[in-house]
Amino acid sequence: MSRKTQSKTLIGDRILYNVKTPNGWSIIIMPDNILIDNYHVGNAHIHPDPNNHSLKIELGQQDSDKIFEIIKDYLNVSKAFDVEELVEMLK
Repeated sequence: MSRKTQSKTLIGDRILYNVKTPNGWSIIIMPDNILIDNYHVGNAHIHPDPNNHSLKIELGQQDSDKIFEIIKDYLNVSKAFDVEELVEMLK
């Protein structure tokens, strides 16, 4: 039996996937393929470039539920998605 939970939230033309497992969590912004997670290093970080997964920026906010709400609010308010702006909000 898996203890993985996954939800999918549609916001405008984007989908937020929120995945939690016993080993960590991840949030994926599609279709931009931006990944925010805490796997491998234990601290929350964002992979802002889907073509360079090794690039990661550590975040100040560590709570996945708060990060999800920040992203959701950003997508609801912002007219254009800007990953650099989102990174600054999460630092």
